Amino acid sequence: MFGLLMSRQLALFASAASPLRLVGDRGDVTYVPEFIDRALADALVRELNADTRWRADSRLMYGRRVLVPRETAGRGEKMAQPWTPALSLVRAMAERHTGTAFDYCFLNRYRDGNDAVAWHGDRDGTRDARLVVASLSLGATRTFRLRPKKESRLHYEPISVDVAHGDLIVMAGDTQLYWEHCVPRDPHVTEPRLNVTFRQHRARD
Repeated sequence: MFGLLMSRQLALFASAASPLRLVGDRGDVTYVPEFIDRALADALVRELNADTRWRADSRLMYGRRVLVPRETAGRGEKMAQPWTPALSLVRAMAERHTGTAFDYCFLNRYRDGNDAVAWHGDRDGTRDARLVVASLSLGATRTFRLRPKKESRLHYEPISVDVAHGDLIVMAGDTQLYWEHCVPRDPHVTEPRLNVTFRQHRARD
């Protein structure tokens, strides 16, 4: 079933995806609305909700340990939780779109608008900040924000885009060196959102 579906989805993707560039100065960030259609997005949500082992992380802040305001998980070829059929299909689409081979994905589950992620850059645990990250949004629409890092000496106002069910954000080039991003709290959002970020491991020097 998913073999036929993959062929159809890739054929549709070839003509449907229309990237909008958000960042082009010392970085490369594009936004692709409706990267996958609703049927595939719904199937992916069902799969991820059915058997993903979510964890609630904590971190030390100002001398006390606090819970991270979202749940996380990981999937990939060499991870405890493997690819699902729908996730494999979407990975193939993201690889075709970016020209990058992804070997794992990091998952975030925002249970409602009270869950969020603060300003940060993605480094994937390596020294290489130029790795491509393809971030797929599922479920509730949330605001994704970008701004230059203070040390970048870039002078731009923060960029905001509302990412909806099936939308894709791709960050490449020098983005992680000079820009940071966040998903702020939104008390008006009552539904959950899943975020799938496709990534690639790279050995440390």
